[in-house]
Amino acid sequence: MNGEILPHRRFWPAVFGDRAGAALVEFTLVFPFLLSIVCGMAEFGRFIYQYQLVLEGLRDAGRYLSRVDATNGTLQTNAKNLAVTGTLDGTGAARVTGWATGDVTVTIETVANPGRALYRGPDPVNIAHLATTFSYSDIGMLSALGLGPIAVSATYEQRVIGG
Repeated sequence: MNGEILPHRRFWPAVFGDRAGAALVEFTLVFPFLLSIVCGMAEFGRFIYQYQLVLEGLRDAGRYLSRVDATNGTLQTNAKNLAVTGTLDGTGAARVTGWATGDVTVTIETVANPGRALYRGPDPVNIAHLATTFSYSDIGMLSALGLGPIAVSATYEQRVIGG
């Protein structure tokens, strides 16, 4: 014991005295949390993008119906095609994967407007209501958390001034 290092203390400074690997250990502990935050933000951004595409489709269909005879069944079918595919004949690809024209409902409401009390224009006034529900299919983040597909509803109203 005259200045000689004991065998069990030979590695003590390497384990507790040297801080060279501390950053790697801390990063290893924090990385899964950071990765889940980044993936969650990407998933949320994708959801908002698809929801916006659906709203834009309903808005386009509502604008179309506001300028034509909205009670005509053929023109309502054209509006559904316009909402989902962006084309009147429905030949384009769907704006959102899994969204179909059968998911869009169109109803025309007739509202009394005596003496132009509610709206500027004739009495009665027609209002086109468009509604849809689509299933959001995630890129894996929700599935990893055990959450299934999310059913999302969207609506749009437009006063009919044409037809």
